[in-house]
Amino acid sequence: MPIDAITAMAHARANLRHISEAKDSSQLNRLKTGAIGYNQSLLLSGAINQDQLSELSSELEAACQSWIALHP
Repeated sequence: MPIDAITAMAHARANLRHISEAKDSSQLNRLKTGAIGYNQSLLLSGAINQDQLSELSSELEAACQSWIALHP
């Protein structure tokens, strides 16, 4: 079933909440890697474009940096 860009972006952003729940840096890295793969699959399937992938990547990086700042 085709997925529109708005829905795809919403699902990708929903994954960001899992980043904040990481127990340690190892889990954070696994979650980040999974999110990157998911976002790239959205691009490859045509659900999002390169600009939207860049936007999601920036949001993912910001979420990871926030987690790191809270867990020195």
